[in-house]
Amino acid sequence: MKKILLGIFSFFIIQNISMANDYVQFNFPNDGWIEVESPDGVSTKRCYIPYSQNPQNYTEMLIFQEKLIKNKGVSPMIVLHKQLGKDRINYQDITPEYIRPDSEDAMVTWCSEGKNTCALKRAFQGKDGIIMVTYINRMPHYSQNMFGQWSNILNAVKLYEVEDYTKELPKNVIEL
Repeated sequence: MKKILLGIFSFFIIQNISMANDYVQFNFPNDGWIEVESPDGVSTKRCYIPYSQNPQNYTEMLIFQEKLIKNKGVSPMIVLHKQLGKDRINYQDITPEYIRPDSEDAMVTWCSEGKNTCALKRAFQGKDGIIMVTYINRMPHYSQNMFGQWSNILNAVKLYEVEDYTKELPKNVIEL
């Protein structure tokens, strides 16, 4: 019995060690973005704010996260749609508008006038899961087309192939 349990335990450890994380390549739109802890305490999120802002009272935030999917065949669009359901809990007045309704690389935007917050979300397929990239603006200027600029910026996020794990990663590469 001990050998069976030890064998199962070893299998899971080896499986977790061999499971590589994805890397994304992203050029920040301007210098001065710093990494901060996730406001909701989720350690798998990589969050960035402009250096002139603080994590407790930020205006803009970029969030990179990889969602590991246990069921094969779940598309990025489904994961994005599920995330929108979670967003509706905090922002009841949102009406999502799909910028790109592609099942493999979807992008959506929404604004909450009640909470004066807008978001732009993109979901696409990584090697290990679905990669979700979110831009949040808590002081949007509704008269400006900031989402035209930010949809182009988020559209430029792409997977990065790590060829040599011993080399230092370029500055514009984020490990998820």
